Amino acid sequence: MSRCLKVFLIVLIVPLITFAGTFGSRNLIHVQTASTLDKGTLDFRSNLRFFTKLGDYLGSDKPADFSAVNYWDVQSNVLLTYGAIEHFDMTIMNRVYQDNHKPSEFNSPEDIFLDLKLGSFGLSNNRFHYGLLSTIRIPTGKDYNYPFEPYTAGSFEYGFIGLFSFFNDPYLHDRSFSLHLNFGWYSHNDAGKTLYKDSFGTEYKADGNATELQYGLGFKFPTSLFDLNLELWGNNFINEPDSMAYSRENYLYLTPSVRFKPKPWFSFDLGMDLRISEDKNTSAKTLPDPVQKLTLPNYPSWKIYLGFNFRLMPISGPRRPGSKATVRSKVDFFENLIREREKTRNIEDELRRLKKEREQAEKELEELRQMLEEQGGK
Repeated sequence: MSRCLKVFLIVLIVPLITFAGTFGSRNLIHVQTASTLDKGTLDFRSNLRFFTKLGDYLGSDKPADFSAVNYWDVQSNVLLTYGAIEHFDMTIMNRVYQDNHKPSEFNSPEDIFLDLKLGSFGLSNNRFHYGLLSTIRIPTGKDYNYPFEPYTAGSFEYGFIGLFSFFNDPYLHDRSFSLHLNFGWYSHNDAGKTLYKDSFGTEYKADGNATELQYGLGFKFPTSLFDLNLELWGNNFINEPDSMAYSRENYLYLTPSVRFKPKPWFSFDLGMDLRISEDKNTSAKTLPDPVQKLTLPNYPSWKIYLGFNFRLMPISGPRRPGSKATVRSKVDFFENLIREREKTRNIEDELRRLKKEREQAEKELEELRQMLEEQGGK
């Protein structure tokens, strides 16, 4: 089987068969809300992110046999999130495919990620939520320290993120605009990890542990069928990775996205990451780097995001009185009644207007008829 065919099967077909979703722990695309899933809720998710660019040679001394190369960065993930108890949910994610345009190397599957989230703690009549997310990365792939993606050396990584949310509607959070703030610390735990091995067998290892601050700000504006989202997110290294590491620079991205919600249990995400931070490369010159002498960014200047979201539990059926799902259902029902009533009222108003216009026209016709009769009698 050709490599291209394998890529197609793994990246596209696997996620579509599993039909996972981005409900996971009530997040946008990159920014987490401070709310957790309801107890007993199970969400399943898959997403695909990709960047591609035709890399041409920079400068006038282009090799005679050089031809431009179409570089790509492709990543596919599947996630499962479960609301274990009130105020607590957990998410497990597997990166089923990671490819950074190496001739014969790609990770499939790659790493496992575990998120444990405490949240949905309300303030100010439940208008504000706060919480804490702990995240763990368990290395299971074969190739690390690759370009275009945030730094990783293939070690056991971990971090903690504070979560804060503001909801304009304190009772039904998903029915009005909201703001979300994330701020946390992350350790790559990479001291002693081999970053690069040259053709002579010399290994270059990380001198110390790289750590960073991670942050994000998200805005969500929901409608009946769509959620319009805007996110600003990035990182700032406290201790930079070794100079033999790719992607050792800070970055900042802006992500507009839309979530289409045709059913309460299914949604589809479409977004684009747009890099707004400076494009620079501070890696050692001895490190083979695809961005050197080529018209390629160090971090992707853009990335397309596609996601499918499915709710597996609770299955539709009898709901206990007073539950959040029951309250939302009742609100939806009464809002539909109000909309239908408004439509009926508008129709009645239109009929009354047409009736008045008809009466006015009949009156004018009668006056015209009388004028004609008087002129004919003279």
